[in-house]
Amino acid sequence: MVMRTVFFLLICPIHLLLAQVYPQPPLEFMDACLPMSSNEITVCESGCNYSNAQLQTAINNAQPGTAILLQPGMTYVGPYTLPEKTGDDWIVIRTNIPDDQLPLTNQRIDPSYAPVLAAFQAKPNLHAISTGPRAHHYYFFGLEFRTEGFSWNVITIGNGETNLDDLPHDLVFDRIYLHGHPTLGSRRGIAMNGRRIAVVNSYLSNFKEQGADSQALCAWNGTTFKIVNNRLEGAGENIMFGGAKTQVPNMLMADIEFRNNHVIKPLAWRVGHPDYEGIHWSIKNLFELKNATRVWVKGNVFEQNWADAQTGFAILFTPRTEGGACPWITVSDVHFEHNIIRHTGSGLNIAARDNSLPTIPTARIWIHDNLIEDINGTTWGGDGRSLQVLSGVTDLTVDHNTWINPYGNSFVEADGPSYPNNNFIYTNNITSHGKYGLHGSGKGVGNGSLNAYFPNAVFTDNVIGDGINTVVNPGLYPPGNYFPGPMASPDFIQYNNGIGGDYRWIQNSPYSQAGSDGLDIGANIDSLDLLTDPAVVGIFPICSNTTALQLQDITSEKGLRIFPNPGLDHVEIQTTEGNILTADQIQIMDQMGHRIAFVKVTCADNTCRLDTALLPPGAYVIHIQDEKRVTAQLWIKMLN
Repeated sequence: MVMRTVFFLLICPIHLLLAQVYPQPPLEFMDACLPMSSNEITVCESGCNYSNAQLQTAINNAQPGTAILLQPGMTYVGPYTLPEKTGDDWIVIRTNIPDDQLPLTNQRIDPSYAPVLAAFQAKPNLHAISTGPRAHHYYFFGLEFRTEGFSWNVITIGNGETNLDDLPHDLVFDRIYLHGHPTLGSRRGIAMNGRRIAVVNSYLSNFKEQGADSQALCAWNGTTFKIVNNRLEGAGENIMFGGAKTQVPNMLMADIEFRNNHVIKPLAWRVGHPDYEGIHWSIKNLFELKNATRVWVKGNVFEQNWADAQTGFAILFTPRTEGGACPWITVSDVHFEHNIIRHTGSGLNIAARDNSLPTIPTARIWIHDNLIEDINGTTWGGDGRSLQVLSGVTDLTVDHNTWINPYGNSFVEADGPSYPNNNFIYTNNITSHGKYGLHGSGKGVGNGSLNAYFPNAVFTDNVIGDGINTVVNPGLYPPGNYFPGPMASPDFIQYNNGIGGDYRWIQNSPYSQAGSDGLDIGANIDSLDLLTDPAVVGIFPICSNTTALQLQDITSEKGLRIFPNPGLDHVEIQTTEGNILTADQIQIMDQMGHRIAFVKVTCADNTCRLDTALLPPGAYVIHIQDEKRVTAQLWIKMLN
């Protein structure tokens, strides 16, 4: 297992390259694959290196490169502490059963495995596992974590360290079943206050509390996180970054990879639902950034969120400086792509400031190729707003999304007139107008609000359907957009009343290849389905080749495939629609847009090959111009 540091540009449509500042992606990624161990320590009732009562001693004595094998079905009652060790080999703590009795590599665990797992158990109001200063390179695999009663954190990483170098680091939780108390609840699954923390292939449930926030995962004093291929249940915020004062001065929660997760609140938590379990847990949202930068959110399914202790937004990017104690806090450089948001009161809420407190304003948010459906204030509570933008967000790009919201109030809602939202791009989207469409406080519908809250915005090539009992007036919006009438009337393959439909265009639709970049208007549904279907099923190639950097396995450009990406000594461009590329149609450029002339391009049939052996590692833009399109695609050359 290695950590990789990568620098690159994000892909963007070629017509937008000159104006907009796009998010900087994570600079540091983690691998989270099960390491090999050269030594083994067994812990069991009898006949092992240590008895079950000596587990803490076994942990204390284990040397890096050791696997600690725990008795299947045994409960180990904590708290246990992870001490600092010398050396960077991993200590693996796992159930002592063959690997084939656990989920396969890249497959999520679920509660059915509990009977064969060794279990860590927290006493009431305590944790099962905690860390000492600088504890590092512990890998938990194939285990259950639970609690006897209410627990604040079932797993506690970090203990208020005030120096970055003292934080625990390099901790991985792979294929763990972690759950709170079913009736008393638990505030938090893992408090992830460390460096390079990974939670993968895991199932976290029953994190809920009355009258207070609760999360499956939360971090407020750390950096570099990999959260991939998990089911996450939390009543307050299923997952949150920020929300408390950082102990390390000037700490920003940075380099966050959040992919292929199923983020959900059980309907048994909803007051009045037929499945309601009878306890009113405090419900807020599904995903919240209060302190975060360089965040990559891709291929997730967010669902079942309703108005309760908040107004029903599923996704929040809202900086909070903890009463002004942390004025350096911001939310910036967020790449939110190929996600599904469904069954919720409202969609995304993006604020630039922490009310009147000094804040570094939110900036550089890119939202593309996402599907929002079943936003309904009557069903889920709230105002039914697809996107809310408050108080001066800069460089917000909303491109190629499909937002089905006919029952909602607005597809863009703005407030905070003292702070205009500069460099706003809203292009190539399918959206329901709702009652108020694009609306800003005190400025009415359409152009008046667009000019007041989003000066000099780019707003074009969008398909805007009527809302329920609301007919859109095209004259209220800039020219260059499409107004097909009722949302059910556009040329979708299947509308299905706006829930679970097939929102691709039928053949010969006027909206097919009608975007400003020559692509279909709306989200790329083929890529979206391919990326999000595994989020519910729980299978994802975390430990395939270059797992941490699989940015473009699925090209976002119709008819083109660019592979391998990332790669080393070559990259190939393959057309899939029968058209032929020639070498003079392809250029590779550096991050400043300068053409690199020494890269040799050879083409045969429908494939062109670029020889990249002489290029230094880093990020490049491949520019392709044929008779149908101009395309700019990111390509990354890795370290050897």
